[in-house]
Amino acid sequence: MKTFFILIIILIWLPLGLAQGNLGQSGANFLQIGVEPRGTALGGAITALTEGAAALYWNPAGAIQTENLDLYLANTNWLVNTKLVYGGVVKNLGSIGAIGLSVTSFYMDEMEITTEYASEGTGEFFGAGDLAIGLSYARSLTDRFTFGITTEYIHEYIWNQTASQVAFDVGSMYRTDFLNLRIGMVIRNFSGKMKFDGKDVDSQIQKELDRNQTNNPRVERLTPEFRVPQTFQMGIAFDPVTFSSNRLTLLMDVDVPSDNHERLVFGTEYNFRNRVYLRGAYRVNYDSGSLAFGVGLNFNALMTNARFDYSYNTQGVLGNVHRFGVGFSLDNGRQGHNVEGK
Repeated sequence: MKTFFILIIILIWLPLGLAQGNLGQSGANFLQIGVEPRGTALGGAITALTEGAAALYWNPAGAIQTENLDLYLANTNWLVNTKLVYGGVVKNLGSIGAIGLSVTSFYMDEMEITTEYASEGTGEFFGAGDLAIGLSYARSLTDRFTFGITTEYIHEYIWNQTASQVAFDVGSMYRTDFLNLRIGMVIRNFSGKMKFDGKDVDSQIQKELDRNQTNNPRVERLTPEFRVPQTFQMGIAFDPVTFSSNRLTLLMDVDVPSDNHERLVFGTEYNFRNRVYLRGAYRVNYDSGSLAFGVGLNFNALMTNARFDYSYNTQGVLGNVHRFGVGFSLDNGRQGHNVEGK
């Protein structure tokens, strides 16, 4: 219990201090796009509920909630014909804890290079994208309290320029007996700054240095540093209605990003006989996309417990976003998401 309250203090005050004065000042913003449909159907209000391989993105503490091996793959058709692909795998090692590996790729089709002298194109093409690879560890410190941490390598590229950095996610979960109340907290993307470099920028810097101008401001402008979008999130989940194999779960999350205002999410998930899941959410103070919906199916196939998830998220004038995900678990006898609420 003492450890739990210490973590509450750390996880609340540290990100609030980081968030001051950084509105609109971040890069690598693909890290803020929800990667899997269960969590996004709940508007991201899944800090206290996530589990298995999907938890590697939302809250690594939830990774311990798999009995053996869990695999999850998801695809997001993002805005302006971009794609977001996620893959995660978690292995529970018993009393040692659980380890996980996750990969997130955000990419677009190649585009033709144009210049002021070749507005119709030069015949050359360039690509741009982002990659995040995470290694996670989670462990139950007591029968009610779990802790998780992820070390993540972040890489961005556009044409000949690249930027890389290492970031950390730290999360916790606590479960009570009152209505199966769960409390989750996480800091995501705790990191230093990033900076693009490559031969194109180097050549421009050399041109500026050749001017022999003292304190040339153009040199610094060619190599700006930018922050990774750090986020603190705290949420609760509880089950006000439970009967037979049916369950209604209500969720609420507070989201405190380093580059935007505080936000609030309300979500709900209805579990029908551990086979069908109906989900929805309403998000407050987001720039776009107030509503989210989704469905999940759970079934046994090929000696595994398989699940399929879909989410639909509104994004205002930007259009709507569809996500699809499929998971496979070797957990013996386990059916559905968070069946036992542990």
